[in-house]
Amino acid sequence: CKECVLEGDESDSLWRKDPLALIKNLESCIQLNSAYQEQYRATKETLLTLPKGKQFDFSETLIFGRFDLFCRRVYKLIDMFQTIHQFTSLSQHRFDGMEPLVKSF
Repeated sequence: CKECVLEGDESDSLWRKDPLALIKNLESCIQLNSAYQEQYRATKETLLTLPKGKQFDFSETLIFGRFDLFCRRVYKLIDMFQTIHQFTSLSQHRFDGMEPLVKSF
């Protein structure tokens, strides 16, 4: 996920990237977590149908807990970058008497 979000750049360059592109990359991290968990559950169910095979007796919390916490932070980043995008597009519009207010952002 880090490589996908940063696209090979340093972490401090994150704030100079296009917010919409970042949102897309961050959403792909969330989708990856969902896909991993779906695949884990599908494999676990498949193994349950095979009584003589080895079974999954792992805790999903231990396996996916850190990734889930990361995804919670990603949701907050997505919200923040959506707000940045909204204010950036708002700053590009000119309204009478709004120049001092726009400059303060």
